[in-house]
Amino acid sequence: MNGILSNKKAKIFILIILPLILAGFGELYFLMIENKIAIGFFQSWTGITQIIVVVNYLRLFFFMGLAIGLSVLTNVYGMEKLTGLAYQYRFGISGVLLIALVLFEIHGSSILYWQNYLSDLTTVYEPLIGISRGIRSDEWAVNTPMMLSQYYNNSGLFPYFSETIRGTLTDTFIIYGQPVRDIAIFFRPFHWGYLLLAPAKGLSFFWISRAIALFLVSFEFGMILAKKSKLLALIYALLITWSPVVSWWFAINGLVEMLVFGQLVLIMITLYMNSQNYFKRMLYALVILVCAGGYILTFYPAWQVPLVYVFLALFIGVFLENHKYFIWNKKDVGIGIGLILLLSLGMIYVLSKSGGTISAVMNTVYPGGSAETGGNQVSRLFLYPGNLFFSFSRELTYANLCELAVYFDFFPMGLIMTGWVLVKQKKLDKLLILMLVTNAILILWCLFPWPEWLAKATLLSYSKPVRAFLAVGFLNILLLIRALALFEGTFSKWVKAGSAMVMSLVITLLAFKTYEGYLDLKMSIIILFFLFGSFYIILSGNKDWARKALIVISLIIVFVAGLFVNPVVSGLDAIYQLNLIKKIEQINTVKNGLWIVDSGAEIGFPVINLPLMAGAPTINSTNVYPTLERWHLLDPDGSEEEIYNRYAHISMNLTNTDNETNFVLKSPDLFEVNLNINDLEKMEAAYVFTKRDLSMLSSEKVSFDELADENGFKIYTINYH
Repeated sequence: MNGILSNKKAKIFILIILPLILAGFGELYFLMIENKIAIGFFQSWTGITQIIVVVNYLRLFFFMGLAIGLSVLTNVYGMEKLTGLAYQYRFGISGVLLIALVLFEIHGSSILYWQNYLSDLTTVYEPLIGISRGIRSDEWAVNTPMMLSQYYNNSGLFPYFSETIRGTLTDTFIIYGQPVRDIAIFFRPFHWGYLLLAPAKGLSFFWISRAIALFLVSFEFGMILAKKSKLLALIYALLITWSPVVSWWFAINGLVEMLVFGQLVLIMITLYMNSQNYFKRMLYALVILVCAGGYILTFYPAWQVPLVYVFLALFIGVFLENHKYFIWNKKDVGIGIGLILLLSLGMIYVLSKSGGTISAVMNTVYPGGSAETGGNQVSRLFLYPGNLFFSFSRELTYANLCELAVYFDFFPMGLIMTGWVLVKQKKLDKLLILMLVTNAILILWCLFPWPEWLAKATLLSYSKPVRAFLAVGFLNILLLIRALALFEGTFSKWVKAGSAMVMSLVITLLAFKTYEGYLDLKMSIIILFFLFGSFYIILSGNKDWARKALIVISLIIVFVAGLFVNPVVSGLDAIYQLNLIKKIEQINTVKNGLWIVDSGAEIGFPVINLPLMAGAPTINSTNVYPTLERWHLLDPDGSEEEIYNRYAHISMNLTNTDNETNFVLKSPDLFEVNLNINDLEKMEAAYVFTKRDLSMLSSEKVSFDELADENGFKIYTINYH
């Protein structure tokens, strides 16, 4: 036998054994995410036996088959040919993947978490991969129930103003933007699936189309950024699409939309400036129109404003790089005027319908229009290494994981490589310089307090530094990819090793200090070695092996810290097969009326939003903006308006005492109404959803008749005498 392995044995190992090993490690990682095993299980035979018991063998065999299939294809056709075909047919492959996943109703919502609040379940549903994240309540307990309520609104499908949310006419388009059957939906292409598909498939389209679009758009823009280097473009697309911060905030606040629309505009501008076909130019302008309107209508200034700084710098850079190829005439002036006119008309139309809503939000106590002045976020520069463990490790005691999720940006490598290109190589790349200046501005905003007048003048007063830092991480990745594309020359092995060791050690120590005990010794050692390898490879610059190795590192980051943050779930049967939901829908269909969720048995948020999913108009569902007229009925002199004039989750505790109805502020986004049952008629309430026996609360003026008792909850109709 020549060498350690004969060619035949080597082929068997590569084609079969290695894929099986990788699939096995993947299954073990899934089990760790699902909290079914821990590292300690591998230290004893008892633990290993437990692992064998909890393995999902159907899932394991599926991924084993997939891994072996890919390995065989690679062996037959070669990696270069397969990747070439994937690149050539990337849009077609993406389309087929989207259709397949939507048909199987695959999505990433943590909606199965609702099962934790229910009892007497005939079937307990579990994700295909991962776990439902309770911490993502703004998705599964607010945004998704509101979306589902659009299918079951009493006044018709997908209303712009819903009668279900808040139990009164509520703007569903501008706040927590929901699908609406209105011309304004033109600016929200990821909502189009809802209008055409059933709820489960509509939800699937929303999740999957946004992920695919972000990856494709990031790759295409990465090709521009990296001067057509496919390897660097792929690295960029991976780091942007499945970064920790994008994954933890994937379904709300429009972050994915901002990244898609912002980058797509830059791609369209590049294509526009390099084409002289006016039919194509008009198509590019139409896409720009959708993107510009869609970006504006994400309506989340905390991310919109800092990201506008990034996209403005990129726009100037892209324009300067392409202006020498750009031939224009009066037709382009007409297209530009038409674009501005249509965008203005679209925004005026939305403002005419939602202007009152925007005004109401700006005049709330919370979130209101308070001005930020920046500063005090130095520690966020060193958060990214700890993000590697968020998917499967313990919760933090002093903050939630979502708030600490950032881009894995390899700080400070982007700045170091940029400095080398600009100073040592003397390549005064316009795009690099513009991004570097923008990064400096945003880092200063995040690190140091600014005068209020300057914060307002730059519009950064609309963005808290903890939110604005997202743009800093984004820029660090942009700088790194651009600098690697321009990098020339080489460092010696000792320089790379020494520099990588010093930087990785410093970043690891600072991360250890920043996380205040979250990172233990084992985690810190893993971080140290991972950063050392990453920094060493980055310092290897433009070498082909280094770029391929950086793809592997990016895939590890994606797999460990991003891709499975959200669960992989199929369908909505966990909700719509519930006896409780069926009963609510039945009652509401027979006689529509206003519902109240009684919090007397400690069932406030998120249960206040459960009836929405069956189309029940619920007074104290999450009020995305206040219903002042209703609360003034209970507080005629407005003395407690500061409590209820806010975005709020609302607990209502029904009482039958001599005490008057009163309001209690529990937190910035939560207040409680201790509601005397004699005031129920003022609210025009018809039904109560509760866990209590309300018959004991009945009085001469108000009584309660039980209509249903399902899954641990009771439904009462209210009788006024």
